[in-house]
Amino acid sequence: MRAEAAPWWAKLTALGKTTELDVLEAARGGDPRAARQLVASLSEAAHGLAWRMLGNTADAQDVVQEGFIKLLNSPFRGDAKLSTYFHTLISRLCLDRLRGPDRAHEGVDEDNHIEDPSPNPELTLAQHQSADQVQQALMQLPPRQRLAMNLWAHHDASAADIAHTLDIPTNAAHQLLHRAKINLRHHLKDMGHD
Repeated sequence: MRAEAAPWWAKLTALGKTTELDVLEAARGGDPRAARQLVASLSEAAHGLAWRMLGNTADAQDVVQEGFIKLLNSPFRGDAKLSTYFHTLISRLCLDRLRGPDRAHEGVDEDNHIEDPSPNPELTLAQHQSADQVQQALMQLPPRQRLAMNLWAHHDASAADIAHTLDIPTNAAHQLLHRAKINLRHHLKDMGHD
């Protein structure tokens, strides 16, 4: 097991379970502690991905909630890491929502800024404006390119990981990511961001 997974795993094993599948099965069986721990351990990364894909806090929360319902009713049997499986569920739900007819929110959610404790207000403002510009440029990418960029940039996904999530060949994932980077660069340049 990788070192960065240890805190998450320690919380799960504190429940007396020995595998991710044990914790999931306990949650499926109605164990509230196991369910709470799954939500606590998987929500943050899932919500971050959903928000970056959808650009709206309410939609991101809906997708994450739907993802947990799907996870609890899924055929997952431990063939992959639980976090990877859940990540794939969230990615696909975001793509479904972006393809759907009720694409109500296209812009950046202006109310969801994270406070920066930096003592320099000018630097803080510049950082927020730059982050907002990047998010706005990301929102202009087609959904699959947006997902590829988010997985690569924020979740350290390889082309193989992206290919698995999108159910495409690895070479196609390389090309998709390459096009996404080029298009993002063009959008940022059009916004005056060099």
